[in-house]
Amino acid sequence: IIVFSDDLFALEHYATTLGKVYLCGSTTQVERSAILADFKYSSQAKTIFISKIGDNAIDLPEANVLIQISSHFGARRQEAQRLGRILRAKAKTKSEYNAYFYTLISKYTEEMAYSSKRQRFLINQGYSYRIITDIPEMSTMELHYGSKE
Repeated sequence: IIVFSDDLFALEHYATTLGKVYLCGSTTQVERSAILADFKYSSQAKTIFISKIGDNAIDLPEANVLIQISSHFGARRQEAQRLGRILRAKAKTKSEYNAYFYTLISKYTEEMAYSSKRQRFLINQGYSYRIITDIPEMSTMELHYGSKE
């Protein structure tokens, strides 16, 4: 699983809260190489959080799930680059595989308009797209960030 966030505060906060590693611009090359190697080859490191540095020149062929928790407004190219991270051919499979791309967007925000543009772009590129607005299992859960307070 790859979790992308353009918001560095959110990236660090969620990764730290969940006990996962993260890569951002301040990560040294040595640390970056070690984290990426663990993600690729270790059965223990199944999730990695990455800032927009992961949009280019990072090869993570084993990943098939991407969660975008913060994106750069209407950047369709960026979303296509991120989608490409999970669409690479998988070495360990001989049959078809599925890749899942999730974008979390808060209702009634400016981001909703930008996400519509990205949605149209992906549909025009031939990808299927589904919007989930209600998750029944979560209706009774108390959310950590349920309001701005």
